[in-house]
Amino acid sequence: MTAGQWIGQWIGRSLRDPAGVAQALISIGLSRDALFSMVALVTVLSVLMLELGLYLSPADAELLRATPFALTVILGASLLMMVFALQLTGRMLGGTGRFSAALLLVIWWQSMALLIQVAQTATLLLFPPLAGIVTLAGLAWLVFSLLHLVNVLHGFDNLFKALATVVIGVVGISFGLALLLSLIGVTLQGGTL
Repeated sequence: MTAGQWIGQWIGRSLRDPAGVAQALISIGLSRDALFSMVALVTVLSVLMLELGLYLSPADAELLRATPFALTVILGASLLMMVFALQLTGRMLGGTGRFSAALLLVIWWQSMALLIQVAQTATLLLFPPLAGIVTLAGLAWLVFSLLHLVNVLHGFDNLFKALATVVIGVVGISFGLALLLSLIGVTLQGGTL
């Protein structure tokens, strides 16, 4: 089996059974060095994809006036905040998830989000009327998969605890990201709150 076939199988399985993939990924047991290298890789690839999208849509580029380096810092910090938020919030709700497992699952989730972004961009270029449908389907899958990843991570017995973990985590991420953006000097442009 080639590397491409192996990756294709993992992607297909992820789309069909995110909980099963989460269990398989957790059992791999990668080192923290490998995990943080993967965070850097997925962050850089996501920023490159974002920059490509901004290049293809100059009107959106006017809304986002940040350098690629700033975007990399923001996205990387957001991913790490998401890991901490999901891991700590899940623990508060009785979960058993470990940091390294949470980090690996968020990396995989972001990687799948990157693939969805590639599909959205390709659809926008080739079949513009279908781009909205692809975007909504991708968003729905990302929410569905995140709930299952969190459920497996913490060993919850139902998706409602996973949903509570995600909702509380998003609130925490929002505060953390607002603090980060204010520290690096990003302000609201052209209006007041």
